[in-house]
Amino acid sequence: ALIEAGGHDQDWLTEEQLAKNPVRIPAADYKRWYAELPQELRERVEEHWGPPPGEMFLDRSRNPEGDIVLAALRRGNLLILIQPPRGFGENPIAIYHDPDLPPSHHYLAAYRWIAARAEDGGFGADAMVHLGKHGNLEWLPGKNAGLSAACGPDAALGDLPLVYPFLVNDPGEGTQAKRRVHATLVDHLVPPMARADSYGDIARLEQLLDEYAQISSMDPAKLPAIRAQIWTLIQAARLDHDLGLQERPEDDGFDDFLLHVDGWLCEVKDAQIRDGLHVLGGAPTGPERVNLVLSILRARQIWGGTQALPGLREALGLDEAAATRTTADEAEAKARGLVEAMEAAGWSVDA
Repeated sequence: ALIEAGGHDQDWLTEEQLAKNPVRIPAADYKRWYAELPQELRERVEEHWGPPPGEMFLDRSRNPEGDIVLAALRRGNLLILIQPPRGFGENPIAIYHDPDLPPSHHYLAAYRWIAARAEDGGFGADAMVHLGKHGNLEWLPGKNAGLSAACGPDAALGDLPLVYPFLVNDPGEGTQAKRRVHATLVDHLVPPMARADSYGDIARLEQLLDEYAQISSMDPAKLPAIRAQIWTLIQAARLDHDLGLQERPEDDGFDDFLLHVDGWLCEVKDAQIRDGLHVLGGAPTGPERVNLVLSILRARQIWGGTQALPGLREALGLDEAAATRTTADEAEAKARGLVEAMEAAGWSVDA
């Protein structure tokens, strides 16, 4: 539905979407609110974006002065919208943190309309929720603390209460939102984590490496054939690009090459990856909880700056810096057995 409402991608947004969108701000209303902003901010805005109401997402199909259109859905007293773009260009993500680029007219209009009272032509919001880490409001130009009316975040949000569900493992950027947009943070868990493990071509490559080790000690005459199989699989799966190879290693260097492959496989299958999305208000359960606890316990637990408890794998005797595919698999299996036993016991230390 939000895509149908128009979005903010200028390459795909159509005149028809602009014209039919019911969530719109008359240019006259925006000019009135804009005139109340400090002159120094208005000068910076107009230097970059021209006089109000600007040209971004402006529809003149209903009145000659135009309406600023928002990619939004209005459901009674609830408004759901995509945060206005911070700017435009080849690298829009870098623009999020630009300390000099002032907000556009479209950006200011969206926030001022949301906050303005209904009798003043606004939406009349009681509060706002920024959902998703992170947005761009807290990175607008202005002071780092004690913001003034001429600072971008304050000019846009005003005194509207802001609730901000925020990923718990990024306190630095969460603090920025608290300090610069008076956000009330609601921390939430990271997505469920899991060990990547091996699958598909990588699993088949592992199997061939194990066969190679057995043949090396029991029937070396078959080594040329299995070397050919290994290299064929590597090329077919385009793993040679990942390994930085342009041609097959010579036979006398093949064993050293396989040590490199083995280390690479260890890194790939032992990587920690996201395994789905976190559901707000619900902790993971069952296998997802086991995987998340395993991921957390791989790291050392440090407090007081110097004291530390070893990670679970380290406590089981694995040196992560010198881990191989085999030793990492063995340590993971032992650690998983312990955590699964705790899960089965309902995480009761007495059990």
